[in-house]
Amino acid sequence: MNARPLLLIISLFCWLASNSWGQLPGDVPLSPAWDVAASPRAAGIGGADLAPRQGDGWTMAYNPAAMDTTVPMHIHVANADFLGMHTGAAILPLPHRGRRASHVGIRFASYGEFQRTLANGQSDGTFSGGDYIAQYGTAWTIDSLWRIGVTGWVGARNLERVTAGVAGADFGIVRRSRNGLGAVGMLLSNVGLQEDFSGIMPEGRLPHHLQIGLTQGFPNAPFTFHLRLQRLETWNLAPEGTYDDGFDPLTGEVILNDTWVWGDQLARHIAGGVSLKLGPHLRGYVGYNHHVQTSMVAAGRPGLTGMSFGMRGKFRWFDYSIARSNHHLAGKTTHLGLIFAWPESVDNSGASPSKI
Repeated sequence: MNARPLLLIISLFCWLASNSWGQLPGDVPLSPAWDVAASPRAAGIGGADLAPRQGDGWTMAYNPAAMDTTVPMHIHVANADFLGMHTGAAILPLPHRGRRASHVGIRFASYGEFQRTLANGQSDGTFSGGDYIAQYGTAWTIDSLWRIGVTGWVGARNLERVTAGVAGADFGIVRRSRNGLGAVGMLLSNVGLQEDFSGIMPEGRLPHHLQIGLTQGFPNAPFTFHLRLQRLETWNLAPEGTYDDGFDPLTGEVILNDTWVWGDQLARHIAGGVSLKLGPHLRGYVGYNHHVQTSMVAAGRPGLTGMSFGMRGKFRWFDYSIARSNHHLAGKTTHLGLIFAWPESVDNSGASPSKI
């Protein structure tokens, strides 16, 4: 096919990320509803799966280009216990139309219940809060190698009586290798706005996210490598003061910070993992996110912070997945996912889960 239209699309991605939707002071806070990987498979390999080698139902929740005509009309449900909050998604593929595949779904983040206190200090019950969006996405198979997709979504963010509306879109491109063993993808997500309805919540542009992913397998090998370049819309992801020199309060000496600044900043953009084929119906996942580890390390003790582990299997008419992500020594995230197939559509031949 002519590569010029695809080059124009990629150029549009980069332009949107660096100019039109560049982050400005006052951008609204990011919501886990559209940034935390709802898919256990994605969480298990260190974050979002940007370059699936074949259509994947869970991945299409946040990457529209992951949807294609090979994904059956099964219900995909995922939930994550995210450091005391609950995030999740429910996605349903729609009937295919030629080379076009679509889906509908919801994503949410529930922040739980909080204690309401009056001005005099007395308790006055509880209140809740959360972010909720409904989405519709479409992907087009350009040829045997290229897929492009877009998902539009609308929703609301509320805390007690405070409410704001949100609307946005995600744009994805996936290019598979000719031998089917690899893929490369690009995702620009959270391109949208928040509008305050109560006069209290912030409003403005949503903090968008530009990512590039690479997936590579090998002939007859039971493993596949996944690489993700994240937060490409900005270079410096380190918290303020990360590279400052220290000070010894006892001796008064300056403790030089010998961190290689450029190398550390580059590493914060890199996450990845490995998928393992453990049996005909069982997959394993291991991932690492350097930015999570360096940002959440406690008292110089990283432990397993930044690491994630997961597995996926199949039993009769449903597909199950579970993953654990280590965000801090004091807290871990558990991701659960199920795919419910209509019993009459189950392949009784015992087909294994999707390619790893």
